[in-house]
Amino acid sequence: MAVQVMRLGQQAYVIKESTTGACIGVDLLLTEMDRRVIKNIITVRDLGNVSILMGTHDHVDHIDREMWKEAAALYPALRFAVPAYFEDTMPEELGIAKERFLFVDEGRPVTTRIFADPSDPESPSCELTVEALAAAHEFIETDDQGRHPCLMYLLKIGGRILCHMGDTCVYEGLYAKLRTFGKLDAIMAPINGRDAERYARNCIGNMTFQEAVDLIGTLSPKVGIPGHYDMFANNSEDPEQFTRYMALKYPAQKTKICAPGEWYMLPEE
Repeated sequence: MAVQVMRLGQQAYVIKESTTGACIGVDLLLTEMDRRVIKNIITVRDLGNVSILMGTHDHVDHIDREMWKEAAALYPALRFAVPAYFEDTMPEELGIAKERFLFVDEGRPVTTRIFADPSDPESPSCELTVEALAAAHEFIETDDQGRHPCLMYLLKIGGRILCHMGDTCVYEGLYAKLRTFGKLDAIMAPINGRDAERYARNCIGNMTFQEAVDLIGTLSPKVGIPGHYDMFANNSEDPEQFTRYMALKYPAQKTKICAPGEWYMLPEE
């Protein structure tokens, strides 16, 4: 089956299974902010065909709390997927019924159906499985139950497996964990890096473009897509650095810089 992605800037993606038209949104930031470089391409009123809004961790550019509240009120069938770390707090904080949430963690996958028209359970649908791995942003953290506040998602949809890495650095064992999923169709990796100046102002970092190149080049998904480089001027990177380095070091690896608002069909091979 065909799967398309539309990147909206930062790590925000709409993912669509093309046969049914069923969609999910991952790490969407739709709230207006003066400091945004990428202006909104869609608004909350364009989410009527989105079955699930997913957030990899509780930063505003990944879980847009104000937008989620508005979307929950507009679309009673809309569901929300978050790290299980927030299971006991987020539904009440957002005023959204706990039954509308899917709580995910490493070793705690969720399988559900998503619909072309989420308000109509008779509309075309497909199965979605969400698995998770811990993300190191910049550290791997857990609560007293071993739940992780920061995740990357392995999304099984339309016979494809996409890895949305959220915000993470490379950590020991990550390559081995990702290999257990076999040949991935896409890896969407952050590339903005990290440094002391950003960390000092509580701007928590990610893998560098070089680290993203090595991870993608080594694991060889069907396509590698860079992200998290263009939303805020003080936390950016040039994606062409990623593609140039990849072309030289792993020339067989396919990459795609997704311009905000552009639909991209994942390659078959």
